[in-house]
Amino acid sequence: MMRIGLHRLLAALLLTSAATLVARPPNVLIVINDDQSWLECGAYGKSSVPTPHFDRVAKDGVLFRHGYCSAPSCAPARAALLTGRNFWELEQGAIIQAWLPARFATLPERLTAVGYHAGYTGKGWGPGVKEPTGKRDDPAGKAWNTQRVKAPRKGISPVDYAANFKEFLAAKPKDSPFYFWAGLTEPHAPWGPDNHKEIGVDLKDLKLPEFLPDTKGVRINRANYLYEVQHADRTLGAILRLLEEAGELENTLVIVTADNGTPVPRAKANVYDWGVHVPLAMMWPARAPGGRTVTDFVGFPDLAPTILEAAGLKVAPEMTGRSLLPILASKSEGRVEGTRDFTVNGLEWHGNLPPVDIAARMIRDDRFQYIVNYSATARGEESESGRKPAAHFETHSQRLDTLPIIRAYPDRPDIRPYYDLILAPRPREELYDCVADPDQVRNLADKPEFADIKQRLRARLEAYQRQTGDPRITGDMTLFTETQRYVEKRKAAGYDDDARHDPKADTSKQKTK
Repeated sequence: MMRIGLHRLLAALLLTSAATLVARPPNVLIVINDDQSWLECGAYGKSSVPTPHFDRVAKDGVLFRHGYCSAPSCAPARAALLTGRNFWELEQGAIIQAWLPARFATLPERLTAVGYHAGYTGKGWGPGVKEPTGKRDDPAGKAWNTQRVKAPRKGISPVDYAANFKEFLAAKPKDSPFYFWAGLTEPHAPWGPDNHKEIGVDLKDLKLPEFLPDTKGVRINRANYLYEVQHADRTLGAILRLLEEAGELENTLVIVTADNGTPVPRAKANVYDWGVHVPLAMMWPARAPGGRTVTDFVGFPDLAPTILEAAGLKVAPEMTGRSLLPILASKSEGRVEGTRDFTVNGLEWHGNLPPVDIAARMIRDDRFQYIVNYSATARGEESESGRKPAAHFETHSQRLDTLPIIRAYPDRPDIRPYYDLILAPRPREELYDCVADPDQVRNLADKPEFADIKQRLRARLEAYQRQTGDPRITGDMTLFTETQRYVEKRKAAGYDDDARHDPKADTSKQKTK
């Protein structure tokens, strides 16, 4: 009898242990590159350079073909990811270089409260400032940035992301799950002038978007950028190796993405696909069947609810996004949830650079993209409110050998199309067939044969804006306007908050408030 009782006890203990193992909350690892379009990852079949480590996550997990940031601008996009809301729902958090109000709870705050070991390395949320009504600490969590390394080439951050992750893991309390944000600053500018020699691809073989002039300077600088894409992918590989060595990969939800698209004219800070369509791959070996490609439209607001549900927590009712856990846990490919057949993105302001005053919203489905521009100021010219573009944009564009050519020869037949696409005022409405015109350079908005499609998408966009309280549709723009003025006044006084949030920058001589 005693022996039978002992056997039963041991069996019960084993079952309890197994149940505990299965139910253990997952770790969460987010690797977010800075300024990278979905096209620059090999798994999508369109990249000029290999990205084997992103491709591994895609192969062993789920590759999302339609992953979109909330805004093509660093701070509002990252805020949307951290809060589970569209950028326009975040008050001052909708404006780059402003602040994220304290009342909007972030992922690290929610997860730390239930015992997660949380932190970040590299670039967290930002660029932005601390104000009495805003977050006092970086919304991305506690910084782990002490480990530095000599950068292999110019333009590469000295932050040793992998070493900081290793230090973070070593500090993790036993049996505690972790949440870690690896904010790589690559491939954000500046780029080393000679890095193109290291990408292993002939310049003539590079794929260029249709809206950029095909010059040697453009190709060189495109290659310098792609070197950093490769560097970021190698960093991802180093982080994944540490995860494996620690025995944590199996029960870690890994999310790899970028905050917005490529930093070239008509991409970053623009709502075309090159600005808002970002790479997105997720794997969770313990729970998510791998080897699948999903065509559902998903966005940054969906990531916070996904992580909370995976951790066994309730999704906050104020979150706009919807959990992707059912998609991850399924074995389905293609369009898994029929209601995920569109995305809405937008931009309010990206500083004094083109588009200077051009706020916009867009809606995108499987074939068409509709855009409404709320101002028609010419890029590179004085704005309707009297603001001039910052010298920063001139310098940034010179790297690409783009604006100098266009400005010098705007009426040349071979140059005029690029002038119209990059510098000319934009119409109120734009409509693109993204299948026939993937670079979105042929506006169909005024074509009678597309009038019904334009009307349908416009109505769907406005309905979503009303549902989510977008100030651009409700008419209450006071907060956005005041925040923008605050940022401009601060920058005019000599404060440069960009540098404080960029590990590539030398902050030793920067003024801070």
